[in-house]
Amino acid sequence: MSEQTTDLTIVRKENVQMIAQSAPQIYKDNTTSSKRCSEYGQKLLAQIKANGMNDELDMQCANYINKARNTVKKMNTNRSAITKIFDQIRSEFTGMENSVDPNKTGSIPYQIQQERNAYAARKREEEERRRREEIIRQQREQALSRYKQDVEDDFKRQFNVYTTNATNELTKLNSGLTLENYEAQCKTIREYPVTLPAGYGNKMNSTVLIPAEIADMRDQLPGIRSSILSKLMQQFREQFQLEVAEYRDSIIDMLPSKKAELERMQKANEEEKARMAAELKAREQAEAARIETERKRKEEEEAAKKKMQAEASEIGNLFGQQAVVSPAGYQPKTSVKKRIHFHDAQGVLAAVSMWWSKEGQFMSVEDLAKIFKKQITFCEKVANDKDHPEFISSTSVSYDEEVKAK
Repeated sequence: MSEQTTDLTIVRKENVQMIAQSAPQIYKDNTTSSKRCSEYGQKLLAQIKANGMNDELDMQCANYINKARNTVKKMNTNRSAITKIFDQIRSEFTGMENSVDPNKTGSIPYQIQQERNAYAARKREEEERRRREEIIRQQREQALSRYKQDVEDDFKRQFNVYTTNATNELTKLNSGLTLENYEAQCKTIREYPVTLPAGYGNKMNSTVLIPAEIADMRDQLPGIRSSILSKLMQQFREQFQLEVAEYRDSIIDMLPSKKAELERMQKANEEEKARMAAELKAREQAEAARIETERKRKEEEEAAKKKMQAEASEIGNLFGQQAVVSPAGYQPKTSVKKRIHFHDAQGVLAAVSMWWSKEGQFMSVEDLAKIFKKQITFCEKVANDKDHPEFISSTSVSYDEEVKAK
């Protein structure tokens, strides 16, 4: 909008003079025309109310309506020159406002806002991409950490089974000791190996499932499992030697007294022999139960320790995820809203269906008719087609005839 245009529409003296000179007379003339037309029409309306319509009165009314239309045209022509100037003045003011209104398409502020919107969208997309990448990285780290822990637990479980089998075998040798096989059994017990076989580690293999997050690391996982086992082997050797040797030595220490008890049992009568055998069996079972209880206690302590570590790791992961959510650096203030984009006509139908289920079905017929005025007008147009009229077949719809006099 130029300064010259503003001068032409607002400041020009001839426009002001024309308004000052013409407006009062035009206003007076239009007021008179409107009054006379209304007064005559009021007389016709009074006759209709008093006597009803007849052919002669209907012709008078038709003539009146035609003259009323002409009066409106004349009044509009009389005032158009003045109202046009006022429209131009209003247009100039609104044009000035629109030129700096951020909500008006094409204005400088609007263009700047569009640039800001695009920049904010890019920033948000970059932040979302960074957040997704960081979440994936953390998930991979967590999955790898869980996998390592599961592999370690699996190796420890296999080791515990192996150690338990060894102590059970010693228990079986001790339980099967008699005077007849005493020397042979004692020799077997004393010579029972309390060190892990040299190739024990080579026989261990973990079958822990590989998490999907680190499936692409499948070629690296054998090395990871081997590293975990290497670190555990020294612990396994020491633990096996400690537990099995301790149990074996406790059995060896009791061998002389057990032999003496077996000899007393041999000399005793049947009843005394049964009693002594039951006592011996009970002591051996109690010792085996003590060893099993101690083993379970250690397992429970290890499980409690792992639980605490897992909880601490979970808390750490939570803080890590919060850090991912919080963007770094300057971020423009944004308002993110979902906007529907239709791919085809069925999408529009789906949107209308949702609206109907959530709101439309609870509205009055009058309000719905206002909302769907265009669609109703189309259906009425189809129904009024002179050649091929079509009607809605529904108990909820009926057609009324609207008669207009021409």
